[in-house]
Amino acid sequence: MLTKYGGHCFMVLALLVLTLMQLSAGKAQAAPQYNYDCSFCHTMPPLDSGTVKKDPNTGAVPGNHAGHATSAVNSCVTCHGNQVGGYAMGHRNKTIEVADGVGYSRKIAAGFVNQTSVPPNPMGTCSTAACHSDGKGTLRATPAWGSAALTVPGGCSACHSVAPATGNHPTAGTKHANYYGTGVGSCGKCHTDHSVQAKPFSHATSAGHRAIEVKFATGGTFASNQCSNVYCHSNGRGTYTPPTWGGTLTCAGCHGDATSNTLSGNHAKHVNNAAFLGTSYGCVECHSSTVSDNSTISNFNNHVNNAKEVAGSKVGTPVSGTCSTSYCHSDGKGTMKSVTWTGSTALDCKSCHGSDAAPAFASVAGEPNYSNAGSDQPRANSHENHVASAADCASCHADTTVNGTSIKAGTFHTNNARDLKAGNGKNFTLVGNSCSAVSCHSGNGIVAGVPDVKWGASLGCNGCHGDAETLTTNAHAKHVALTGKAYACDTCHASTVSGSSSFANKALHGDASVEIAGAQVTTWSGTTTKTCATSCHMSATPQWNNLASGACGTCHTALSNTTGGLIGSAAHAQHFTANYGPKFSSTLATSCSNCHTSSTATTHVNGTLNLAAGMNKIGTCTNCHKQSTNWTTGRVSCESCHSTAGGQLSVIGGITAPDKTLAATKGHGKAGIAQACSACHDNTSAHISGALGDQKRLLGVLVGATNQECDYCHTNPAKVTGAALNVKAHKAAGLGSKCSDCHNAHGTANTMMVNATINGTAVSFTGNNTFANGARTGVCQVCHTTTQYFTKAGQPQAAHVDSTTNCLDCHVHNPATGLAFVAPGGCDACHGYPPAPRQTLSAITFGVQGSWSSARFEDYSGGGGAHIVAGHIKKDAKASEGWANCLPCHKGSDASHARALPIRTHVESVSVEIDPQFRFSNDTLATYTSATLVSGGTNKSGSCFNVSCHFKPTAKWSIER
Repeated sequence: MLTKYGGHCFMVLALLVLTLMQLSAGKAQAAPQYNYDCSFCHTMPPLDSGTVKKDPNTGAVPGNHAGHATSAVNSCVTCHGNQVGGYAMGHRNKTIEVADGVGYSRKIAAGFVNQTSVPPNPMGTCSTAACHSDGKGTLRATPAWGSAALTVPGGCSACHSVAPATGNHPTAGTKHANYYGTGVGSCGKCHTDHSVQAKPFSHATSAGHRAIEVKFATGGTFASNQCSNVYCHSNGRGTYTPPTWGGTLTCAGCHGDATSNTLSGNHAKHVNNAAFLGTSYGCVECHSSTVSDNSTISNFNNHVNNAKEVAGSKVGTPVSGTCSTSYCHSDGKGTMKSVTWTGSTALDCKSCHGSDAAPAFASVAGEPNYSNAGSDQPRANSHENHVASAADCASCHADTTVNGTSIKAGTFHTNNARDLKAGNGKNFTLVGNSCSAVSCHSGNGIVAGVPDVKWGASLGCNGCHGDAETLTTNAHAKHVALTGKAYACDTCHASTVSGSSSFANKALHGDASVEIAGAQVTTWSGTTTKTCATSCHMSATPQWNNLASGACGTCHTALSNTTGGLIGSAAHAQHFTANYGPKFSSTLATSCSNCHTSSTATTHVNGTLNLAAGMNKIGTCTNCHKQSTNWTTGRVSCESCHSTAGGQLSVIGGITAPDKTLAATKGHGKAGIAQACSACHDNTSAHISGALGDQKRLLGVLVGATNQECDYCHTNPAKVTGAALNVKAHKAAGLGSKCSDCHNAHGTANTMMVNATINGTAVSFTGNNTFANGARTGVCQVCHTTTQYFTKAGQPQAAHVDSTTNCLDCHVHNPATGLAFVAPGGCDACHGYPPAPRQTLSAITFGVQGSWSSARFEDYSGGGGAHIVAGHIKKDAKASEGWANCLPCHKGSDASHARALPIRTHVESVSVEIDPQFRFSNDTLATYTSATLVSGGTNKSGSCFNVSCHFKPTAKWSIER
């Protein structure tokens, strides 16, 4: 009842009590009708509305009672004084009593006026409430009453500042900050973590009533300014170091250092044993997930986390105190040796390297003795062939050891790498798994160009010398390659080898001398000039180390740079020197091999002229000329290469001659034009370059500006007449600006020489009424992609004209002005500007200046409507003004203009969209009522309403529809 009637209830109740007092004077008072308490008027605690207004439906008011009070009455005392401890009618005094001690900013001397229904915005703040302090006596002004409730951890800063700068508090840059951060979360490490409590801010009620509490989350105590038995100040193994608050500890303070001999297990053998290891390990070698060097913590999350974080480049995965996968206790190739952290076994080289579980051989000095897995395999092994004593280790590992029994000072041992460096007077170059320039393999320089040697592989003859295909020094390739003479080695080295892979006399191998002898070697001038006089070379004396001395022409006339000079018989000149020929190089032997068998072929020295397969003096030379030719009768015709009338097209230099077969029947050679190739082309100019289409050989008068070759005839009335005279390009630039974009002067399948493919689309063209078609493959459609009519495939399109219409009637190829195919005129080219009605109430005049000079009758009944009304389109409107006069009623403008012709068969394409700026009232937008427009059907025009120029619905647009 009190909630419902508010303050009036109190007045009625007071009058009722006064009346009862008068009626019962001198009599005992009766008990009150209700048991009044706080919740009788408002909930305990009062509901927060969450807004700046009171919610009359729930009684919620602006404020933060939920975060301050409980259902107990005494929770209200702190802010509202002791008078709330017991209910009294005097409590309802239209004033919210706020205790002086909280420093509420809106409290006035006469009391805080009750403004709950329409409260001030914002509400006031408290400035002297002990529960809004930092716990050390510094009071904080609260957020305005009714602000969003505080949350953790962000709300902690409303009372608490950052950690104090005293002692070792977690301020920026300190150790505790590095471990735990500087946010309120760091406080919970040493103080009670209120963020996990159901009411995180309830501790504020203890402000000023107790000392600062120190309580470690992980155990331990704090007394006499020292932390005791705290894990984070221990060596991680149960030994604690009690730090003094405000003091400093280094790593050695808890763990010891390399020389203190207090580190556990075998630390000393790793961190203070450079004489054996070659270098002492730092902490990071085994604890890289925690530290970055011997004194810097790199990951504070992995330190003092109740775990031994063991990780590093050499550690592997420790298991139960055993480094069973540690790289530094392995053979270097993945086989790990189990070593116990607390063990005392002395280790030597063989402990890791020369002790394979299934040895392929007995290790001499600790060299790896696992089975050879072959070249390029992780466990390739050729040590057995290289090590005879410990000293041999230094031949390949000079940076690691000087004698094979001790480690050289430095960092080249247990560094996750195979450190190879030549020593003991040896030389080699290592790249990947291959050695090159190995002094051992070259016979101390006798064998030149020794190829790389893969570790784990075996060397045969080919290992140093190469085989028939790879032996390329000097003139070897000419003699031993399978594509050359394919001679065996004993052809020239019979005193040393038998065949190509067996020794005839091992004593002559590797003796620092090259023995030359064989059935084909008549004389040998020695290693200085290295000249052979053999039956192969007849009277010539080619020099072994000078390939040019054995080139074509040494023995007979062949090339211009040889002794005999360039051969000039029959058609050689057409192939070598003529501008219109292929221009073979006169200095390269490869030119000869275009028509003859290779100069290294076994048939070359057989005394017979050898033509390559398919080559004929008379007939087809199939590598180039697919039609019959005669080597002795001079140059061929253009058609013999470019026409299929007599056979296949020629293929020269790997490029097929462009097909010009249609030139004689469909191109400029057809009847009525009858132009020969020489009418446009210079048959003596350069022709075959190896790049298709770069040498068109046009006559000089045809070369110059764009389309000059076409204009030379097509702008000359003495040469062409009619529609072929003064033809123009379709665009000023880009695709369509050149005649060749659409036409091929050499002819196509159609009569107008229209290209079969334009802009990447196969074109269908059979006549002047096929520039566009339903399949969208017409000449126009291959480029028009954004137009609303006759578009390229995949785009919307609208019909334009009947397909039987000659497109050139409107889109001429040779207009007197402008570009080809551009339709003349503007809007009035298709319909009048404006369209005129066919039926009117009285005669009208149009078609002259000042009387709609561009207008004409619409081509379907009723289509003209009321266009010719001065209020719609001005009398002096011109088609050149475009959409300017149309937009009030056709707001869609060109974007909604279908351009479907003839209009009489596409009347449903007419669209009306009145511009909203012409509405009369803001209630409804200007509208044109629904009209029925159907091609070939009964049509009906509509009316406009809410249009400012009419003020009411208009008459029908057309009097006949």
